[in-house]
Amino acid sequence: MNVSKALFPVSRGFATIANMQSRMDNLQQQLATGERYSRLSELGSERIYDMTIRARQGKLEAYQSNIQTVDLRLDFLNNVVSRLDEIEADARSTAMTGGSGEGGTGIVTAQSLANARLDEVMTILRTDLNGRFLFGGTNTDSPPVEQASALLDGVGGRDGFRTVTSERKLADAGLDGHGRVVTARAGLTSGAPAVDTVSLTEEDALLSPNRQQITGAATSNAAEITIVGPAGAPVEVTVQFGAGVADGDTVTIDVTQPDGTVEPRVFTAVAGVPANPNEFQIGGTPDATADNFRAALDGNMVANSVTLAEDGAHPFGLKLSTLSTDSDAIVATPPAGGPPASLSMRFTGLPVEGEVVKIGVTLPDGSERTLTFEAKTNAPAADRQFQIGATPEETAANFEAALNTELERFGKTELEAASVYAAANDFFPGQGGTAMRIDGPPFETATAQIAATDADTVIWYSGEDSAGNARQTVQTSVDDGTVVSYGVQANETGIVNLVRSLAVMSVESYPAGDEAAPERYEAMRSRQVKQLSEGNNNQPGSIAVISLDLGIAESTIGQAKARHTTHSGQLDNMLADIEQAPIEEVAMQLLNLQTRLEASYQTTSIISKLSLVNYI
Repeated sequence: MNVSKALFPVSRGFATIANMQSRMDNLQQQLATGERYSRLSELGSERIYDMTIRARQGKLEAYQSNIQTVDLRLDFLNNVVSRLDEIEADARSTAMTGGSGEGGTGIVTAQSLANARLDEVMTILRTDLNGRFLFGGTNTDSPPVEQASALLDGVGGRDGFRTVTSERKLADAGLDGHGRVVTARAGLTSGAPAVDTVSLTEEDALLSPNRQQITGAATSNAAEITIVGPAGAPVEVTVQFGAGVADGDTVTIDVTQPDGTVEPRVFTAVAGVPANPNEFQIGGTPDATADNFRAALDGNMVANSVTLAEDGAHPFGLKLSTLSTDSDAIVATPPAGGPPASLSMRFTGLPVEGEVVKIGVTLPDGSERTLTFEAKTNAPAADRQFQIGATPEETAANFEAALNTELERFGKTELEAASVYAAANDFFPGQGGTAMRIDGPPFETATAQIAATDADTVIWYSGEDSAGNARQTVQTSVDDGTVVSYGVQANETGIVNLVRSLAVMSVESYPAGDEAAPERYEAMRSRQVKQLSEGNNNQPGSIAVISLDLGIAESTIGQAKARHTTHSGQLDNMLADIEQAPIEEVAMQLLNLQTRLEASYQTTSIISKLSLVNYI
């Protein structure tokens, strides 16, 4: 009798045991590594989720890397900008204390402090972080600004700020130091082109339209008195006398004053000695009659007007803006025509003591000033005063003298200070600007500016010159849809104003013997206070605005960093649910499997010992 082995399913028992052993090996690996799977293919349908989560984690790591880099740069920038703000505050405080100090020591101290602060500012702007210069926008491979010494004194044959300033001073002062304006008594000039002829000519066409003008001429005896004109440039009229001039003959010349008033000047020929200023004696010859007429003409045409005019159409010196007076004896003609502009004051009578004439001017740096002149009965005891004369003509002469004296004083104080600041604006251009200098020599009569080049002038800023928002020149992504802008340019408004104000105080000198030095220092000081005023903090590009923008960028980064930390933790948990093996669960499964496997081993062992022979 044959007994089939199929009655004893030992092979299937061995297969089950093998599977359990394989499962135990897998659980032991999970327990040792903490990972549920060893290969991506083992993930099954969950591998899509796994790969998506890992891709997002990689993106977050890239953002975090950007944040770490930018965080370091922002810390550096914030520290530097804070120091610039401190220097600005210190410079403002020094300027606001006012005065030149006892014995003039304040002037010297302000100069040396400005020089030291300028050197520190330029050093700060040249500082790099790991080889990256942060004050040149996207241009980060080289210092964006020159060293302070090179800026002030030049280098390599290129002119510095000190030279450009001296040229600008000459261009604004002019040949006489009066600020490129000319004063004149607006009279008419007589001449004798022939022995029997007298001419009358307008003074200077440059003063047009504010000058006396000859607008007509006539005679009652055309047969013996020949009049030609007015005509020509400058306008001229000639009067020629014959031998038959009779008593009572007249010559009339129409004079138009700067204010538009037409005054006919009538001169009458008399046989005897003239009794009035507008009479002239008939001589024995035409030549003698002409001489007598000229004498009467000169006595009647004495100028009672004073004109002030710019010396040409150019951007230098003083620019006339307004004119006013509270005197009924003075006819004021405000600036008209031009450029060049001109104004005039005609004294039709004698002003009263205390009445004033006010002339408004615009200085080279754009500031406005008013020159006020006060009429005085006695000799002037102070600047900007003029004595009331015995006649309008004498008063006009006194006023002209006072005006010239004031222009000379003004040229050494306010005008020179304005010139230095104008030179700073030319030499230290802001965003989108071009460095300029005077087209000369000669500089005193210059009429234009030219662009400075790197061949002849130290160019103070060589970084990126974005005319828009400098912050947007350097950007980085810190999250999906979140871009942080943190670019800074040294030629932004706040920084360039600080550099300008320190540079001008560094180059301007105040010699001990210069009587105008204290007033010039005061003009410089007041401008520095205005330029560094905290009222400028709301302007785009101010140091305060730069600091605020960087603070916003830092805050944005901090918020993104916190979001990434939270999100990364969530992704780690999701990934752990897919990839990591729960240790407690694996241990329980191992124990359970061990029990089952031991039972299988024991059962298999018993079965393997069974034999039919033992029962026959």
